[in-house]
Amino acid sequence: MRQGGWRAASGRLLRSWRWSGALLFVLCLTNVPSLIQREMFEGASLAFLPRAGLLAEEAVRVAGLSLLVTLVCGFLPRGGRCLVGAASALLALVDAFTLRQYHSVLDAGLLEVVAATNPAEALEYVASQARVMAPFLACAALAAALARWRGASPRVWPREGGAARGHIWPRCLAGALLAFFAASVCHAWQDPEQRVADVPRALSLFRLAANVSQAQEEIGSTAYVDYTLASQPVALTAASPEIPYVVFLLGESTSRHHMSLYGYGLPTTPRLEARDARGELAVFRAVTSPHAGTLAVVRTLFSFYDNASPGMWYEYGNVFDILRQAGVRTAWLSNQEASGFYGSIGRTLGGRCDVMQFTSHLSHSIDLSERYDGELLPLLDGVLAERPEEGVPQFLVLHLMGAHEEFGRRYPAPYAQFTEEDERGRGVAASEEERAVRASYDNAVLYDDAVVDAVIRRFEGRDALVIFLSDHGEEVYDVRSLAGHGDESSPWQRDIPCVFWMSETFRAQHPAAAARIRRATGRAWQSDEMIHTLLDLMQIRVPAYDAQKSLLWEEPDADEGSTA
Repeated sequence: MRQGGWRAASGRLLRSWRWSGALLFVLCLTNVPSLIQREMFEGASLAFLPRAGLLAEEAVRVAGLSLLVTLVCGFLPRGGRCLVGAASALLALVDAFTLRQYHSVLDAGLLEVVAATNPAEALEYVASQARVMAPFLACAALAAALARWRGASPRVWPREGGAARGHIWPRCLAGALLAFFAASVCHAWQDPEQRVADVPRALSLFRLAANVSQAQEEIGSTAYVDYTLASQPVALTAASPEIPYVVFLLGESTSRHHMSLYGYGLPTTPRLEARDARGELAVFRAVTSPHAGTLAVVRTLFSFYDNASPGMWYEYGNVFDILRQAGVRTAWLSNQEASGFYGSIGRTLGGRCDVMQFTSHLSHSIDLSERYDGELLPLLDGVLAERPEEGVPQFLVLHLMGAHEEFGRRYPAPYAQFTEEDERGRGVAASEEERAVRASYDNAVLYDDAVVDAVIRRFEGRDALVIFLSDHGEEVYDVRSLAGHGDESSPWQRDIPCVFWMSETFRAQHPAAAARIRRATGRAWQSDEMIHTLLDLMQIRVPAYDAQKSLLWEEPDADEGSTA
């Protein structure tokens, strides 16, 4: 382009700088919810200076992207700029609402929920949320009225000379902002925990486009998996479930080596220990997980796909379809992601249940500090308040966030009982920082103990069996300078707790089953055979069931109390 052409284009932008400045202000203002979420997700666990730096960088990205969009929109007619500003304002209202209700701005997980909602459900939801939505709708109406009033007001434009002089400071500010924005992009390029491709997501308009694409991809993938799962035949050879309530508490990253129930030196599980002393528990001491990662484990727990199986996990029968065929009511209650890469299997399995509920419809709840596992309890209370037909047994799964990494975010302040001093001499933690990490993990286990106990209390007066099993363990400066999981060669990451709680009524009504459970506590067993144990306990049989894979398997000559 000739120099004159660049000057003409630049002049056009500068002549419309007032409209562009208004659009820039609107874009920056309407992306404040993104900054609030960044503070909630990452800032809460940081000291003041790192938190300030994090928010400053995010603010620079929002402002820089807003400026770039404003410059591009400078070539559009006034109506086009107004449309962009209105779209950003509308997204801000949606983000503010979802931030209040679900602790997240609009993301792919929420879009998937919207896509799966029919008009009747949508109207019911709007009616139920009318009081919450009212302030946001009022703000929208006020903003629209203000914009209309400003549009109708007469304007006094400055003379050309004054306008030219007035354009100097916007140029300087814009140049400085773009320089800071470029620096933040370079930081994302160099930081291994960031991706340059994610920088545009700081602006709601770009984030929406990316989330729509992600949601479409995940919906298509989920539809294929659901179809394949539903295609697996269910042929019952026996079905006489007698236990009214079987509850499966699926823990996260909880190592039995950090549970005082298993002999750990700090009192991390006082409530379970008290129940064990009263004879309510069967504590299994030689159970391991097949993998050291959640996805790889969960796909084996509830299907006939085990560690040695070929093909894909969804090409095998699953326990939820079998239980439904046998007349058992099923529910999946989760405090983990509702969608996204890490939430895909949980949502797919939950979709096979009669009831599926999440504490939040997010695709990234792992990073959120406010979602403690105690939020599952109201969901459980709601399921128990529903009265199925008399005599219909129930199988309930509660998927905990447990002691997942970022341990300090897994428990509320009252459970911060252990400190760096308590960790001195434990494991190989050499520094105060490493001992603080261990203390946070032990506090997360302590909170886990409280949540498990709270669930158990809800079944004390019922004929119920509660199973607590972690997906995998965790290594927290135990034998080497490492905190985390994913190393499948590490026994610390695969040694998991497996605890059965039997109510007094259960022990009285099913003495043979209770005796079998107690006799099996010393058996070495791997959790990818869990489906066989569940079917064994519930006296349901299908051709793929293998009695010898059950945790409760006993040789025929010793199996006097078998329920098989």
